[in-house]
Amino acid sequence: MSNLNHYVPILKWKRAEQSALQALEDKEKNTMTPLIELVMPTVSRDRTEGEKKNKKRIRKTDEEIFTEIIKKFKEKRVKEIPQEILQSWGTRPVFLDFTLLHEAQLTIQLKINSLNEIILTGMDIGLKIIPVINLNDDSKIKETVASLSKKYNQGICLRVAPSDLANTKNLNKKIEVFLKEINLSKKNIDLLIDIKEIQENGGQYMQFVNASQKIEDLSEWRNFIFASGAFPENLSKCKLDEPTFLPRFDWQNWLSYTERKDLTRNPVFADYTIRNPIFKEELQYYQSTPSIKYTREKCWLIMKGKMGESYHYLTNAKLLVEDTKYFDGEAFSWGDKNIAQKAKYYHQYIRDFNSGKIKKGKGTGRNTDWIAWGISHHLILVINQIANLP
Repeated sequence: MSNLNHYVPILKWKRAEQSALQALEDKEKNTMTPLIELVMPTVSRDRTEGEKKNKKRIRKTDEEIFTEIIKKFKEKRVKEIPQEILQSWGTRPVFLDFTLLHEAQLTIQLKINSLNEIILTGMDIGLKIIPVINLNDDSKIKETVASLSKKYNQGICLRVAPSDLANTKNLNKKIEVFLKEINLSKKNIDLLIDIKEIQENGGQYMQFVNASQKIEDLSEWRNFIFASGAFPENLSKCKLDEPTFLPRFDWQNWLSYTERKDLTRNPVFADYTIRNPIFKEELQYYQSTPSIKYTREKCWLIMKGKMGESYHYLTNAKLLVEDTKYFDGEAFSWGDKNIAQKAKYYHQYIRDFNSGKIKKGKGTGRNTDWIAWGISHHLILVINQIANLP
C-alpha cells in the first residue's frame, strides 16, 4: 500500500459489508485494504410467552438484551468472524479494529480476549490481520496488540482521532511515549488520521490536514492514511418524490488535499462508503427506508423510498436504470447488476401484487441487500477514481 493508488474503505463488520467485499474480483481487492470495525451483534428485543394459541410478545428488559448480546458475541461471533473474513476477503492484509466492542466494566478484558482469540484463529487459517490501536487505549490492550504484532510480523495500525490533532506538540509527545510502550518502529506501523464526520469543503478539514503534516518524521511510517466521512446520519433532508444530491465532501476534500505541493507526505484515501462515520448501536434496531444510495463522482444520488413500502425500491431502481446520465450500467459492479435486476422485476411485481399472486414486499429485497448493493457500487467507483488520478 505504499502508493496513493490504494483505497482504505472503513466498514462495520455486518452482513451487507461482507457481501459487498465478497463480490469483488481479485484485481479489485488488490487495490484496497479494508478497515473492518467489529460491532456487537443484534438480538431480538422481544420474547414470546404462553402456549401456541395465546402467545404473547413481551419486551425484554435492557439488562436482558445486553446480557444476551454479550453472550452471543463471546460464544458465537468470535468463532465466526475469522471464517467470515476469509470467505469475504481471503488472505490479503486487512485492518481489524476492536474499538466498538463493549461489556460495561469488563470492556478492556473483552477486547483483549477478542484480540487474542480472533487474531490467533485468523492467523492459523492464513489471514493477514493488522490490528488497529488508538493512542488512548488501555496499556493492557497496547501490550496485547504489540505482542500479537511481534508474533505474526504483520505490524499494526495507529488510529489518530480529531481530539489528538488539537495540539500537535502534545500529539508528538504521546506518539513518542506510545512507540516506547509497544517497542515497534514506525516502519512497521500504518498511521491513520481519522477525522470522522465532515460536512463542508475546506474549513475544519484543512485544519486537520495542516495539523497532520506536523507529525514528526511523517515519511517514516509504513503508510500514511487520511480518513473522513460525509454521508449523513439519516435521509431526513431527502425528498420522497424527487432525487436528492448530497456532496461527497470526504472525496472532494481529499482530492484538494493531494493537489497541494507543500505537503510533507501525501495520504492514502479512506472513507466510510455510504455509512455515517459515527456508529450508533441503537440504530441497528430501527427499520430504514427502501432507498437507493448511489455514489457519483462528486456526490451521492439519493432516491428515497417510504418507510414500510419496500416496492419503492423497485420503482426507484427502474427510474435510475432508465437514466443513462447517472446509471453506470449493470456490468459496472455486483451492486449495479442487482439494482438492474430489481428494475426489470418492477412491472412483474406490480402485476402479480395487483392480481393477488404475491404478498406485499415479496421479491423487493431487504435492507441488508440494498445497503450491500450501494456499498458494492461505491467501492468500484472509488477504485476507478483513484486509478484514474493524474
